[in-house]
Amino acid sequence: MELYLVDKNGNRLGSAKGSRHTGGLLVAPAGSAFEEAVERGNVFVGANQTTVVTQAGLSATTPALTLANRLASGKAARLWYVAVGSLVAPTAAAEIWPCLGDGPTQAAVTETTLATVRNMKTGDPGQAPGVICLSVATLPVAPVAIGQLGMQLTGAITVASALSPWERWYNGALRLSPGFNFTVQTSVASTIFCEYIYEVVDL
Repeated sequence: MELYLVDKNGNRLGSAKGSRHTGGLLVAPAGSAFEEAVERGNVFVGANQTTVVTQAGLSATTPALTLANRLASGKAARLWYVAVGSLVAPTAAAEIWPCLGDGPTQAAVTETTLATVRNMKTGDPGQAPGVICLSVATLPVAPVAIGQLGMQLTGAITVASALSPWERWYNGALRLSPGFNFTVQTSVASTIFCEYIYEVVDL
């Protein structure tokens, strides 16, 4: 079988000859997967506009920023990126966890206050259908930690002239099915900001 290369308009450019002794041909996208997701128009970014004081330990109350996939939404939320920043030192050293809340066997998340959300392709405000980002919410049950974002120490915040956020790229690999939620939690009460970048897709 012979493969032919074509341009974006369908014009044939010639044979696709492999460069390896087996004649194999590697076909790869020219852009990043994230760029492609944004171009589809279903990627959103949400962030706290003011700090939130979290609870000490895994808690259903006062999550800093909640991403919740509503029950029976018919959608999945793909988490691309999470970042956390803090301007206040905690009273004791704190672990910062990315957390996953239980699924559709639980009650729904109590949606108190919508977060500020923008579509990353258009810049338009507004929440995605079926998936909600909340600055104030109550979870049906305390979530479980699924990883580590960083550790916060008690040193004076004024010692350093610049600080980087704790962050993690999930690259769309963490999916929230209907009824699940994602939050950031701290082992000691802490004052934090959060940012989530997520994509909403059909199941």
